[in-house]
Amino acid sequence: MSEFLNELLTFYHVSVLLFGIAGLIILLRVLLRKRKSGEKEPHLAFRRWSKRFEQAGDELEKILIEHPTLSKGAIKLLRKARRKEDKAEQKNEKSKDEQTVTSIRTDLKAGKSVEEIVKGHSNRVYVLDFEGNILASSVEQLRDEITFLLGAALPSDEVVVRLSSPGGAVAQYGLASSQLARLKQAGLRCTVCVDVIAASGGYMMATVADRIVAAPFAFVGSIGVVAGIPNFHRILQKNEVDYHLFTAGKHKRTVTPFVEITEEGREKFQADLEAIHGAFKGLIQEHRPDMNLETIATGEYWLASKALELGLVDELRTSDDYLYAKQEDGHEVVEVRTESGKNRMDRWLDRGAVWVQDWFTRHGWTGPDSAGLPPYRM
Repeated sequence: MSEFLNELLTFYHVSVLLFGIAGLIILLRVLLRKRKSGEKEPHLAFRRWSKRFEQAGDELEKILIEHPTLSKGAIKLLRKARRKEDKAEQKNEKSKDEQTVTSIRTDLKAGKSVEEIVKGHSNRVYVLDFEGNILASSVEQLRDEITFLLGAALPSDEVVVRLSSPGGAVAQYGLASSQLARLKQAGLRCTVCVDVIAASGGYMMATVADRIVAAPFAFVGSIGVVAGIPNFHRILQKNEVDYHLFTAGKHKRTVTPFVEITEEGREKFQADLEAIHGAFKGLIQEHRPDMNLETIATGEYWLASKALELGLVDELRTSDDYLYAKQEDGHEVVEVRTESGKNRMDRWLDRGAVWVQDWFTRHGWTGPDSAGLPPYRM
């Protein structure tokens, strides 16, 4: 009897603990929701990329003036030179403005519409961020940001997505990559910047873009599919515990945690994996037709420096350097982000809930209302 109890505890202790954590998180969220009915809805916020360090720059200049390393005469001379540079820059800007006005007048006389003219003079770069986990939970804010840009951005603008993701659930990352595809379908240029990792489902998102820019030591690739599920059939059988599963449909359940896995079920499960892998490779072939899939679709990942040789990325560069170069070329760089309006406790609880969901997904557990989809991950 004691041996049976030990095995039973070994079997259930992790899942019971996690169910308890999940229940506690849900309870706390319900209690917090009752006392914050006036909480703000999530909303979009915008910031010019060039404005990030303006205040810090002003403070630095103030300190340097207060504690100079040059003589007063030298500082006076440099200030005079600075004023001349500022005047020259203002004159140059005025000249550019006059040229733009002349160009617009010419276009208006030629019969062009205001919309056509505006499209020709817009040069904005919109920056989005995507931090991916196994369930791609950031896809909700990504879809809202992209929906907004489809109405606000012009064909001459560019959308840069700073992407970091090791991949995850197939359907969720399929949806995330479809969101980026909406940008291209609308005629907007899309560039993905990878500073740390874009692997598996993360790379599937990146490959939809017109251009992939990666830092030299970022991890890229892992074009494969994986699925794992624990099976406790022998433990149940040993302790004379029956588990009855009733289905309608030959392949409704091919592999489950509590029923013996048959050879037919195993083969169907593997066939489904291969089919998903084939769809993954097909998407890559569509967007990056010059890549040798036989070489790169093995599930391996590479440093971006090697991935460049294999054709997985287009340029080695950090996202900061890429955006700074755009700004120096005269583009207006605007960051777009979603502000949730949640307090710190809510954000902590949300992260905890996502972690619990991630754990169950990784280990093949599905919810009571699940359609029984296996835990395929890419």
